[in-house]
Amino acid sequence: MKQPPALWILLLWLLFLAFGGLYGGITMLLDPTGKLLQADQLLPLLPVPNFILPGLFLLFMMGLAPLVLIYALLVRPRWGWLDAFFRWSGHHWAWTGTLILCAVLACWLTVQALMIGFTAPIQFVIAVTGVLILLFALLPAVRKYYRM
Repeated sequence: MKQPPALWILLLWLLFLAFGGLYGGITMLLDPTGKLLQADQLLPLLPVPNFILPGLFLLFMMGLAPLVLIYALLVRPRWGWLDAFFRWSGHHWAWTGTLILCAVLACWLTVQALMIGFTAPIQFVIAVTGVLILLFALLPAVRKYYRM
């Protein structure tokens, strides 16, 4: 079956999320005080002493995970343990993982909103990115392409 054109737009949005996650995560790990990101004034509002844990989360969940999903959405590898784990969805594990990533992103933004508010422009950009990833993943042509 031929890849639907919408898949390429989905991949671009995942790549955008990955670059943002890598940038934010690496920057937080390089400077756990948050000064490099001009976020040091937010630290007292958080239940952590520095930005190491949020940086690790961004690096792995919003940076590396989308890159793995991009690869898997393109190649559709058959990895037995992941196939078995996500069999319940009726779709390839990479498609299901993309939806799970959207849910994790929504939870991340909700926790952010509760702790520090939802006023920074980057929060809106990432929220829109998450919605677009979800919408393109749920398009009928994309869903059909990953149905098992």
